[in-house]
Amino acid sequence: MPDGLHDFLNEWLENERLEKKKFFEKYPTDVPNSKCSYALIKGINIENSFGPSVGDFVPLFETENEQINVWTYEKDSYSALISQVNPEIKEKSFWKTVGSIINLSQAYSEAFEGVDFDKRLEYCWIYYFTEHALFSELVFYNLDGMDYATIHNGRIIKATDIADLAPVIELLSRDDKAYTVLSLLFSSFQIHYCCLICELGLSSIKQHESHEPELWEQADFITKMESAIVQACRCAESILGKPPNASKQSRILSHKEKWIELTGINPDSRFERTEMSYLDFYIDLFDNLRNPSAHSYGDIHFDLERKRTIDAQCFAALVARGYIGKHMKNSEEALEILKFNRELLNLVDDTMSTKKTKSD
Repeated sequence: MPDGLHDFLNEWLENERLEKKKFFEKYPTDVPNSKCSYALIKGINIENSFGPSVGDFVPLFETENEQINVWTYEKDSYSALISQVNPEIKEKSFWKTVGSIINLSQAYSEAFEGVDFDKRLEYCWIYYFTEHALFSELVFYNLDGMDYATIHNGRIIKATDIADLAPVIELLSRDDKAYTVLSLLFSSFQIHYCCLICELGLSSIKQHESHEPELWEQADFITKMESAIVQACRCAESILGKPPNASKQSRILSHKEKWIELTGINPDSRFERTEMSYLDFYIDLFDNLRNPSAHSYGDIHFDLERKRTIDAQCFAALVARGYIGKHMKNSEEALEILKFNRELLNLVDDTMSTKKTKSD
């Protein structure tokens, strides 16, 4: 290679290295950091009946690690949720994001209606965020062209809808057990859906009849039912622990006391979907449903009925509801702890929903 060409290539490579270094200094990838600590929460849009103007950036509530704001970024467009994150969160072993907490809280409050594998709220990280920027000027860390095209897609709700979830949001933020319980139950319903409202008789009209899989459907249902049973059982186990040995009376008594203390459920009362008590069903769930589902050893669980899967999910949901009901704060306490912006909430009009922004 001629010396001139060799020198040119070396110079070009060095320039490329320096440009790349400058780029990553300007846009560091260890998000969140001092240059990228704001994220748009994709999957939720806030309607504008509270009368915002373009450029308004208003606090909604906060947790230990995040401040959640409502940003009105464009004329006559729904507002967005923006999370301002403390970069020190990276020093913790696990981060329960507000996005995941809202997602679980919504699912719980709606009896897991409409849950599927795609139901989540994503953090779209923004470099050098300012509320005065045009949306088209924002520089995102983790968006490709397709993601950018769909970033505005999401469920349209009111700011007060999030405030209504405050007791559950506060509990999940504070209590790792509650967060684990709802995560596992959410996962169970993602894998295998059933209508809790209908299955638990919470409505006088049964709109969603469950059915056993047809012969030609069975192969597709079995692994989903097994996985859903395991997640439902893990949900209950997160609260109740492993069922006691039936031969040890003292263990049974202490286990029953634990049920009442943690969930308010009398373990000797009848689990209405079966002929068994709650405790007897839990033992049966462990021995005859959970263990064969978790440890197939290459066998197919041909005898598994969908009804039994739904029994497991309903049982776990009742145990979870009992635990949450016993441990969450009332609405006023939760709103105060999370520092909800009462002024903003009071401006929301419950009689309408609009994307219109205030005219200057």
